[in-house]
Amino acid sequence: MNLFTLQDFFLGIVYLGIIYTIAYGIKSQQQRNGLDSQYFISGLTAKLIGVTAFCLIYGLYYGGGDTVNYYFGSVALVNLMTEDFNAFYSILIENDLSGQNWFAFNSDTGYPPHYMWKDSGTFAVSRYSAILCLLGAKSFFITSLLTALFSYIGMWKLYRLFTINYPNAKKVLAICILFMPSLLFWGSGIMKDSYVLGSACWFSYNFYHVFIARKKILINALLVIINISIIMALKPYIILSLLPGALLWLNNAYLKQVSSGFVKMLVMPIIGVIILGGGFFLYSNISSLMGDYGNIDQAVEKAKIIREDLLREEQYGGNNYNLGEIDGTAGGMTTIAPLAIFTALYRPLFFEVGSPLMVISALENTILLFLTLILFLKTNPRKVIRIILSEPLILYSIFFSLLLAFGVGMASTNFGALSRYKIPFMPYYFSAIYLIYYLNQQAKKRII
Repeated sequence: MNLFTLQDFFLGIVYLGIIYTIAYGIKSQQQRNGLDSQYFISGLTAKLIGVTAFCLIYGLYYGGGDTVNYYFGSVALVNLMTEDFNAFYSILIENDLSGQNWFAFNSDTGYPPHYMWKDSGTFAVSRYSAILCLLGAKSFFITSLLTALFSYIGMWKLYRLFTINYPNAKKVLAICILFMPSLLFWGSGIMKDSYVLGSACWFSYNFYHVFIARKKILINALLVIINISIIMALKPYIILSLLPGALLWLNNAYLKQVSSGFVKMLVMPIIGVIILGGGFFLYSNISSLMGDYGNIDQAVEKAKIIREDLLREEQYGGNNYNLGEIDGTAGGMTTIAPLAIFTALYRPLFFEVGSPLMVISALENTILLFLTLILFLKTNPRKVIRIILSEPLILYSIFFSLLLAFGVGMASTNFGALSRYKIPFMPYYFSAIYLIYYLNQQAKKRII
């Protein structure tokens, strides 16, 4: 199947026209409602440039890859819709990847890649993308554009969330969330990473409006469920970082509303018990749906399997790193944690770059490391801790980032894979580091 044709070029012009027409309409509506929309169009443009680069590099330079195979699976599903609608519905909606449904495909519909079909978490990308593929006239490029739009909605919502809480830091927050090269490239194509990035960002916005701002609760609660479901289907281990961080965010947000220190001491245990109890109830009900990530022992074993798989140089290249053996014990995990977190946050560095695509990641990591060093050199550590504990959104961002960084840093072993696995926490961590510095500088100005 030819990924790029003359038809795709003309379709691209038509769809881009439609996308920008809708986007300018949304921007005008936001302006009428008094909402910030300064970077909406420029952020969208950056996202579309990113997905175009992603398609060209994987479609023309690499000549394939997982993104192309996900697309083939989506095309086969769309073709199956007219051949056998019952099988199409069973696969798309009920996630029934049985042998019976496999044999519903034929030479006319095409077959999904079998290695993806065997893994429901992997084939979920083709299932989700089938709707976009149908809307995109079965074009690889248009389907990728529409996937990037889903990802961008989440990123824009996260930007809105941060600017609601910190309205005077819009420009830098836009850079941290909307214009980060890795997010524009790795988080845009037909890949797990695009859906997970969009859903993780969107979830935070929905969670804030349901439990903290308490606005438009019904629609945001529905979107919380949808976005959590997408993450659980694709990368359930992210839930292990996202939900605990969200509960901590909720706890601190409620405590911040209590002005009296004495009352705060009285209600803190009560609020903590209620939120922890709710978290335990929630986790106990969804753990059975998380497969290998439903308990700690299985999650550690899964991490070992991922590490071994990523060491296959013929598939992933030789850009590997080694943090030591994972023994699954509390002592062993504690020992490996600092290096795993540092690796996920700040590596690869420039002297560890093994491919042209890693240069962007190395540049971002170097900037982040430099900013972090400036923060701790110019800010008293006690003030850093005080700011984190006093700002619920920053606390959530730091906690989620460090917890997920530990997981992906420990399991990845390959810098190329790490560059993709880390993108869900990147907008949170970059934004949090900047905001800690920004709030400290603002405090100094008030003192002066």
